[in-house]
Amino acid sequence: MKPNQNKNKDEKGQDNYIPTQKWEFNKEVTDVFPNMLSRSIPGYDSMRELVYRMARNFVKEGTNVLDIGCSTGISSELLIKNFGAKCNFILTDVSEPMIEKCREKYATEIKDGYVNVKYSDLREKLPVKGCSVILSCLTIQFTPIEYRQFIFKNIFESLEPGGALILVEKVMGNSDDIDQVLVKEYYDIKRDNQYTEEQIKTKRRSLEGSLVPLTINMNEQLLNISGFRKVDTFWRYLNFVALIAIKER
Repeated sequence: MKPNQNKNKDEKGQDNYIPTQKWEFNKEVTDVFPNMLSRSIPGYDSMRELVYRMARNFVKEGTNVLDIGCSTGISSELLIKNFGAKCNFILTDVSEPMIEKCREKYATEIKDGYVNVKYSDLREKLPVKGCSVILSCLTIQFTPIEYRQFIFKNIFESLEPGGALILVEKVMGNSDDIDQVLVKEYYDIKRDNQYTEEQIKTKRRSLEGSLVPLTINMNEQLLNISGFRKVDTFWRYLNFVALIAIKER
């Protein structure tokens, strides 16, 4: 059996969602989102672990930790589990179903006062400053390109000196020939993980215009222009990449 392949297609939470219109993070997507991520993002488990491992080096007691585009709160899970009430965790999204699911997940932590899940549109100013860590996992790729410089600048200004942005994005290859191979292998992995041709084709068409990736170099340039001078890649699998950007002291 291939990695991440599920034995039971009818299992509750199994991603059999077929979009009928332009992609949105609706209730149907929210209900199957963990399964969708594990079967759609190559190397997903190792990426999640490395995101936590990198981020934990920059978390400072008494500061804010911000997760933009938090979806159901998966990216912050290990940080919240291991740092708890030592920090203030602010998890934001624009999808109401995702926000609702995230609030359910962290109901106890919200009651205890160190997790806050709220609506926030990245086309506007971020809701907090004084952040030691900002997570952006597969989020900015869904924002209009004309806002991305604004978003990275907001992130830079919301970080404390010495703070870090952990950025996970889908990217394009540096040439069309390379990109075609990356995409081909990516869809082969989805087939290995029991996605049907109809699901693959329909989702790809639905995402056109909604998910707009850049190259790694383009993302790095936007980060540099926003003020980040220390940027590096710490994980990559095909056309998915994780970057760390540190705000100098």
